[in-house]
Amino acid sequence: MPRKQSVVAAAALAMVFGGLSPVLAHGDTLAAADLYVDQGSAQCSDTGPGTQAAPFCQIQAAADVVAPGQAVLINPEPGEAPYAPFKVTRSGSADAGITFASTSPAVRVRVAGTGGITSDDISVSHAQYVSLLDFSAGDQGQTAVLVSGASHITLHGGFLYGYSSTTSTAPDAVTIDGTSSDVTLSGNEFSTTNGWMIDAQSGARNIIVTNDNFNDYWGGLGGVRADGVSGIVVTADTFQLPCGSAVDISGASSGSIENVVAVEAGAYPNTPGTEFCAPFGSSAEINVDSSSAPQVHSDYNALDAYSQGVNYLWAGTSYAASGSFNAATQQGAHDVVLVPGKYYSVNNYTEGSPLIDSGDANAPAEPSTDLYGRPRVDDPKVANQGTGDGYVDRGAFEFQNPLTIIDAIPSPADGAAPLPVTETVTVNNPWNTQGVLYSTDFADGTAATAPSASLTANHTYTVPGTYKATVTATLPDGTTRSYTASRTTQVNAPGPIVPQLSDSTSSGYPSMLFLSTDSTGPWPITKTVVDFGDAKPVEQRTGNIQDLAHGYANPGSHTIRYTVTDAGGQSAVGTQQVVTGLAFVATTPQRVLDTRFGIGAAKAQVGPGGIVRVQVAGIGGIPTTGVAAVTMNVTDTHASASSYVTAYADGSPVPNASNLNFRAGQTNPNLVTVPVSSDGYVDLRNANGHVDLIADVQGYYSGWSDRAAIATQSYFSPTVPNRVLDTRSGLGAPQRPVGPGSVTTLTLPGTRPQGSTAVVLDVTETGASATSWVSVFPSMGPMPNASSLNFQPGQTTSNLVVVPIPRYGPATVRIYNNAGSVHLLADVQGYFAAGVTNSPSMLPFVPVAATRVADTRGGQPLGAGGRLRVKVTGAAGVPVGAKAVLINLTGTGPSTSTYLTAFAGGSTPNTSNIDLAPGETRPILAVVPVDDQGYITVQNAHGTVNVFADLEGYYA
Repeated sequence: MPRKQSVVAAAALAMVFGGLSPVLAHGDTLAAADLYVDQGSAQCSDTGPGTQAAPFCQIQAAADVVAPGQAVLINPEPGEAPYAPFKVTRSGSADAGITFASTSPAVRVRVAGTGGITSDDISVSHAQYVSLLDFSAGDQGQTAVLVSGASHITLHGGFLYGYSSTTSTAPDAVTIDGTSSDVTLSGNEFSTTNGWMIDAQSGARNIIVTNDNFNDYWGGLGGVRADGVSGIVVTADTFQLPCGSAVDISGASSGSIENVVAVEAGAYPNTPGTEFCAPFGSSAEINVDSSSAPQVHSDYNALDAYSQGVNYLWAGTSYAASGSFNAATQQGAHDVVLVPGKYYSVNNYTEGSPLIDSGDANAPAEPSTDLYGRPRVDDPKVANQGTGDGYVDRGAFEFQNPLTIIDAIPSPADGAAPLPVTETVTVNNPWNTQGVLYSTDFADGTAATAPSASLTANHTYTVPGTYKATVTATLPDGTTRSYTASRTTQVNAPGPIVPQLSDSTSSGYPSMLFLSTDSTGPWPITKTVVDFGDAKPVEQRTGNIQDLAHGYANPGSHTIRYTVTDAGGQSAVGTQQVVTGLAFVATTPQRVLDTRFGIGAAKAQVGPGGIVRVQVAGIGGIPTTGVAAVTMNVTDTHASASSYVTAYADGSPVPNASNLNFRAGQTNPNLVTVPVSSDGYVDLRNANGHVDLIADVQGYYSGWSDRAAIATQSYFSPTVPNRVLDTRSGLGAPQRPVGPGSVTTLTLPGTRPQGSTAVVLDVTETGASATSWVSVFPSMGPMPNASSLNFQPGQTTSNLVVVPIPRYGPATVRIYNNAGSVHLLADVQGYFAAGVTNSPSMLPFVPVAATRVADTRGGQPLGAGGRLRVKVTGAAGVPVGAKAVLINLTGTGPSTSTYLTAFAGGSTPNTSNIDLAPGETRPILAVVPVDDQGYITVQNAHGTVNVFADLEGYYA
């Protein structure tokens, strides 16, 4: 409990009750030099001289030489070690007392030890006119303070306790022997385990216990014991004890018990029948034996012996109620028996408590202030029921005016210096107290404002910094309330406004932007206007914008223009380019078109200029709505002439690009990613001759989702192309061709992004002995009715496939060969993984209308080892910063067998995207990382070959 009562108040008590001369007030200087003690000082010495510059190390050294009228001032914080016990044997006089005190009245001096001088921490032996102020003492098996053969002794402001693990060796907190007299204990806090807190022994005279708090949560014999004491006065004390009596008077003692509050309280529940207090007995709160009862006066007390005893034991008779006690003894006419269990309020009174304004102001040794030095206060909401002025509270505490400062709000709270600020105070004033004055310290080193009744205070901050003002309210009785504002005032150096914008997207909503604005200027933002760069109206907000959600109807690159205005009248405009995209959901391959059998379209070949309208939404696990693009494997077969097929969104113009190029008699597959019309269709257009077309969906892209679908959505994480299967060399599978009807299980080596849901593979067959097809499918579930590669003997065919993989455990896929024997190769191009779209390794997809970005047929073909660098950023809206592009790569007219490899640049990876026979024309869809300059590179292995490339989308 904090120490707040001043030494001057203690001096007044000593003068009235102990006959002492005024003790030293901290900060004063005696004419006879004070003595100082500081064991933490490097200059301390127990041989003296005990000056402030050269203090004693221990208190005993000062106690041995202190003279009347002197004070021993002790540094209460000399380090972690307490001071050693000490014994006082020197006396003061009635007009020149001796004082032992802390140099800081808010901090107690700790004394502890196990011997050397005394078996007690502090001993006052045969001394007179001595005051001990602000001490903390008490140890295992030791008495905190022993007063023996002494008189006119004051113990004030201390925390004094006795501790023992057994009742047989229980020390008292304070023991006053029978040869001592005129001892005053005021403003102290007491505690003990197993012993008494104050034990005044037979023969002692004039013992005053006033304004003390007895607080024992662990059990003991009780509070104050007086056995054979002439003049024991217990006034305005509070007892919170689980066991024993608050006051126990016996042995023909005389005295009074007034304005005492005594309740049960403890570390354990006080339920009837418990044995916690058994060693100490179930005593009464006030216990006066028959030999003392005629000489003891008791009144104006408040009791609650909830379960461990009774309220009164007077002359051998127990009383539970104050009425029956008064009727039988003529004592306690104004006593109150408290409601059981309400003891918690005895040191924190609440409005309406029966302890308020009901004490006896004329009680012997009644102090003018409470334990904390607070004045007596008249509560206007409670009728005065006490004596004298009628508003003395019972116990060691006085209920104060509940006026509190709730808040202090600066306005403005942020701005550039010089910054004029108004601090507005909010007050809770239940008593409607008039004449309260307020003063504000603005915490910048300037003087606080003069006290005023106004709840506002004005100030101008001139120095940049962060400040919290403190408001002090002074009540008419002189007491104060202080409050430090929870809200700071930020004063900034003058400067321009600099707008800032941050943006992110969220998993499951990759076409939605979450935007926040800020500024580095000296003033707070008062208005923000944002134009998102689409057809929607601008957004205007007061202040900054935090996580404003904006959905884009179309994925791609958007330029945001935002204007911020601050409280200083400055405005600034900023722009930022952002990209929103699509998330991918891998599906088990599902056939959606086969003109050979009338699946998805008429059972007829597609003629020259013919268009097949293919429904994809709602087919093969693809939703009916929200599908922006679809990935599917398109295969031509039975072509009557060299031709090409272009895929595009139904109802859109036919782009000047191709997805599938072939010659008569060939069977060629190619993966395509194509935008989907709003009604869920894509178109396939054949340029020349007649041909059968087959299409197997492998997944779709979406810019929005419901909660159930978010868990399946993924984003692309490109990798450097890496060969993981080659049956020609035994990489990833036995070194032999795979046979007819065989299934090869491929375990993907190395690490993959956390939460991977699908792998992107470039799969190649070569050396086929028969016309056949290959299906690449997930390791879990049955083989689908769909193909990934269709080929004929002698062909080398490649195709990009997207295959779902398990999120946890080994990443495996299966490859089925339908007929004959064939060698298989596979190169990893990247992964799709679930994750947030603003992660640098997880990229959403932005489809574009197919756009041709390279074609060597009008110039020089690529030679052996030749490289073609293709600028992709800036084409079809691909922004700077795109990480990868989706390219339909076609090789045509090679002079010899060769292969093409597409990559970002630098070292050529040991992989291929497409293998070509002499004179052959073949396409393949490739996911290609983009280099820092916005280029991709295509390299030819052998001979010469023409190359053209069509951009289908990008990842950013």
